[in-house]
Amino acid sequence: MENRSPIAVVGMAGVFPGAFDADAFWKNILSKFDASIDVPEHRWIEPAERVVQTELAVDRAVSRRACLIEGFRFDPSGYRVAPEWLTGLDPVHQLTLHAGREAITRPEPLRLEKQRTGVVLAAIALPTEASSTITRELYTGLFEQELFGGNNYQPPSPLQGASARVTAFPGTLLARALGLGGGAITLDAACASSLVAVKLACDALSARRLDAVLAGGVSRPDCLYTQIGFSQLRALSPSGRCAPFDRQADGLVVGEGAGILVLKRLEDAIADKDRILGLIRAVGVSNDMRGNLLAPDNEGQVRAMRSAYAQAKWDPHQIDLIECHGTGAPVGDATELRSLQQVWGNGARQTGRCAIGSVKSMIGHLLTAAGAAGIIKTLQAMQHRVIPPSLHFTRPPDDSPLIDGHFRVQTESEEWRVSDGVSRKAAVSAFGFGGINAHLLIEQWRPAVSARKSASSGKNGMSQPTHASQQPVGSTAAAHRSDQEKPQPVAIVGMGAYFGNLQSLEEFRQAVFGSRPAIERRSRQRWRGCEAVAGLPQGLKALDGAYIDELFVDIADFHIPPREIPDILPQHLLMLQTAAAAMTDARLPLREGRPQMGVVIGIDFDFEATNFHFRWALPVLAEQWSRIHGLKLESGELQLWLRQLQDAASPPLTASRTLGALGSIVASRIAREFKLGGPSFTVSADEASGLTALEIGVRAIQRREADTFLVGAVDLYGELRRVLTDGGYPPSDNDEAAARSFGADSQGFPGDGAAALVLKPLDQAL
Repeated sequence: MENRSPIAVVGMAGVFPGAFDADAFWKNILSKFDASIDVPEHRWIEPAERVVQTELAVDRAVSRRACLIEGFRFDPSGYRVAPEWLTGLDPVHQLTLHAGREAITRPEPLRLEKQRTGVVLAAIALPTEASSTITRELYTGLFEQELFGGNNYQPPSPLQGASARVTAFPGTLLARALGLGGGAITLDAACASSLVAVKLACDALSARRLDAVLAGGVSRPDCLYTQIGFSQLRALSPSGRCAPFDRQADGLVVGEGAGILVLKRLEDAIADKDRILGLIRAVGVSNDMRGNLLAPDNEGQVRAMRSAYAQAKWDPHQIDLIECHGTGAPVGDATELRSLQQVWGNGARQTGRCAIGSVKSMIGHLLTAAGAAGIIKTLQAMQHRVIPPSLHFTRPPDDSPLIDGHFRVQTESEEWRVSDGVSRKAAVSAFGFGGINAHLLIEQWRPAVSARKSASSGKNGMSQPTHASQQPVGSTAAAHRSDQEKPQPVAIVGMGAYFGNLQSLEEFRQAVFGSRPAIERRSRQRWRGCEAVAGLPQGLKALDGAYIDELFVDIADFHIPPREIPDILPQHLLMLQTAAAAMTDARLPLREGRPQMGVVIGIDFDFEATNFHFRWALPVLAEQWSRIHGLKLESGELQLWLRQLQDAASPPLTASRTLGALGSIVASRIAREFKLGGPSFTVSADEASGLTALEIGVRAIQRREADTFLVGAVDLYGELRRVLTDGGYPPSDNDEAAARSFGADSQGFPGDGAAALVLKPLDQAL
């Protein structure tokens, strides 16, 4: 962040397991409170005694322990949205709203120019309770129709449809409910998501596109899905005890929650007389280029860390406290320690000088919200001048870098002492599935020290503080940029396209210039059997569109084990193929290794990931159907029938299917396939998702954070549940309608497709 104003944290709030505000969260940390509990019966669609067993098996979890938010009561009043509407939303939206409002109002309302305040929120693209309900109700109607010739299916109401929106909606709703006009995006960078969100917020503030940003993360998926999924990945702790860096560590414990920070430029925070909780000095991001999607790579983590220290011009040895990623997974924790050791060096050392810990030992792994929880913990430590404890550590493994190394796992609270005139400095790490890495540097706010630094700006390159409201947006922004920071033109050097039945860029070109639409009659294999479901709108049953009915993948094209290809959601494979076409169109050699090339992909949630929920609901449904319809099945017959029903609904959730459904992996799979080492993640902004990805890629190139970027978007909008939840279907049969735009008789149709662009600085392209 050279030549940039430091970014001040002026507000923070969160809802965490066992703590519904930041102060209670801090008290729990100091008291070494373990928030893990047995999952209550009401949280799972299937009884716990059926789900949990000690040995890993199909559709089973190895532990019932999780860190969940129980007893939280959402107050829907005071938002710019009707309270009765907010009351019916999925908890993921309610947690986001509560944390966002608390962040800007407690302990007192912040001074915000709301039209120049935006939202950058991390939210995991996994099934929620509301999205799973859409599938359960539709498929229950479908199965009842097939089995018994009748059903009572009712399409989702607008409220149910909105509640089931997983990706873009949490951030969009937060901005609308708080009256913020600076735009909103959500992103999914797996476990690194919150730190990536903070980085994008800092970039927007430094470029003076916004004056304040709410940034952070939320994670509140269907906990049966995560419990079974992480068990299948062999990542879940069978003991239900998260013990980062300990020799007895056996995996992670899943948590849930939300954490929101309010960020401003330092000079604006001073002018607004805000309470400054800390300064964000740098965020380094990278992506692994080696190994597989589940195995962390030391080289990628080191690149992210070194990038952060280079931006801040800090020596790593200045750090007193590191909030580690530390999930309790032995391989991941050992890799993280080796990365830290490499960055700090093997020279002269003071054994155990730097304290490390992980809040996951107390509240579990909050996935996309994990980084936000780590930042809030670290800011609280700075405010109270206390190095906080981590739980469940007694002794490291025999080969651990902790032995005689730079670092010690902090197990008790300790006063955070520093020399006179020295500010407290800390780091937060987050390393996600798919190899997405982020390392964030935080400094204590010390007004006297900062005043001296500002008075001698030649020493650090900082300009004199100036309040943003004193300057017009845009033209005077250049006054705060060096010549190197002026935006440079960015060239598009490659394209890939696959829209409906147009399977290549060339077919798309011919269709565009030949006025040949891709709209066609829906295949009877699409939405198979649903026409018979009573309650579906008649207009929907005859809905034409730009559908992709089949996707062919040559197993020789990609480094994916052939047996895993059927387990990957088509959304992932479609985007991978389209990205490969764009790389080829740009004449970039594939797989040669590009550490300075990043990937950002716009996505929406794929409802196929909720099919597993219906599979798990069928044991209870089968018993009900057997009783209601008088089937009189013996125990063995009932079990055989149940297995047939489940196999018709969905295959079991295996390790490859768990990975194949993670939203962030859409980008990570591209990065790993083509050995791209720059930041890689997915973004969601509804219909603006692709343009949002493009904007992020362009700005990264203009800041010289990457020399090449692949951006794109993918959506299988022709999926029945997507159409139902959006309510975008015609009110009646319309067999002869054609797609028309901008007219009074406009009629829209769903489409499936993907697009990709390769970007380079214009001078390099030339």
